[in-house]
Amino acid sequence: MKSLFLILFFVLPMAGYSQMYDSLSLDTMTAVNSIKEAAVNPESVIKLDLSKQKLTEVPEDIRKLTNLQYLDLSKNKITVIPHWIGELKNLQFLVLSKTKIDSLPPEFGDLANLKYFIMNRSELQKLPHTIGKLKELRYMDLWGSNLSYFPFELSYLSDNLRILELQDVLISSRLQASLKAELPNTTIAFTPSCACEQ
Repeated sequence: MKSLFLILFFVLPMAGYSQMYDSLSLDTMTAVNSIKEAAVNPESVIKLDLSKQKLTEVPEDIRKLTNLQYLDLSKNKITVIPHWIGELKNLQFLVLSKTKIDSLPPEFGDLANLKYFIMNRSELQKLPHTIGKLKELRYMDLWGSNLSYFPFELSYLSDNLRILELQDVLISSRLQASLKAELPNTTIAFTPSCACEQ
């Protein structure tokens, strides 16, 4: 009876649970490359790469991937990130480079485990105020985007955000200085400042 209890207590709770992988493991892990394949066993999908698939919207079936930790939607014609993105509580990597997305929903801030956010060469114009909730964020790559607004809440990430890539983003010297002051522990990569007022 005791052994049965141990099995129930220690094994069964693991059935729907996925361990959190480190960045090297996720980077080298083989990805699932289609929603159809992912739908066969959604709870087992850790890494999903839908890059370069001519998508115009984010497939809603992604929200069923409750253990997803790595999502690449880059090089698609996606224009909107859905509000349900915040349901992906285990997501650590999110790649949205070379998309047509110009803003992110408030629920973006609900990605509590997000560590790496890559959205370079995109149409992104502003970051949501809720970005300040992403306490685990370590790396953010936004170079070559159309950013013109940085919310004050970005400063809430100063303890953990290590690298912020902002090359080829038109930013005045005044705003560059402000960002450096708000994120003193972050290495920020700028290109020479523009003669623009922000």
